[in-house]
Amino acid sequence: MTQHHRLFFALWPDETSRRALAAQAQALVSECGGHPLPAGNMHVTLAFLGNVGEARLDALVSLAQNWPPLGGQWRLDRLGHFPKPRIVWAGSRMPSPELVALNSRLWRALANHGFTPPSREFTPHVSLLRQAERPAAQASLTPPITWHYDHLALVESLPEAGGPRYHTLARSAG
Repeated sequence: MTQHHRLFFALWPDETSRRALAAQAQALVSECGGHPLPAGNMHVTLAFLGNVGEARLDALVSLAQNWPPLGGQWRLDRLGHFPKPRIVWAGSRMPSPELVALNSRLWRALANHGFTPPSREFTPHVSLLRQAERPAAQASLTPPITWHYDHLALVESLPEAGGPRYHTLARSAG
């Protein structure tokens, strides 16, 4: 039987941003309900690949390890809510041209390995709360958080009783 890995490509926040996002998530619990994501799980997904067979893993590891160096920042100034999965998230009022371009470049590279990009538009966001009962009253994230990123990561999502645990399989230089 072929082993499958639930994979995605992501950017992880710098430590200052991670702490600010975790504090924001904790502050929103009383207003929105739900459970804050563990600070170590906070990320922006650039490409969700789903269940991927073992035979394709080496090519994806190589893609991540050979990705050109990154260096950028993302300004998070907006709070949003996905009602169906009951997620409260942080993102940007204006799309980040750098993240949109990175997402596009990544999906072009993934197409060379047989992956098809999603049909919906890429909306960079970081989940703050799961099982949220309602959205935040304010749509603004005040003060805004500037997230500095310096590498791309290939991540495996491992199911656990308290929620997924993420394991980085490969990353770009950074």
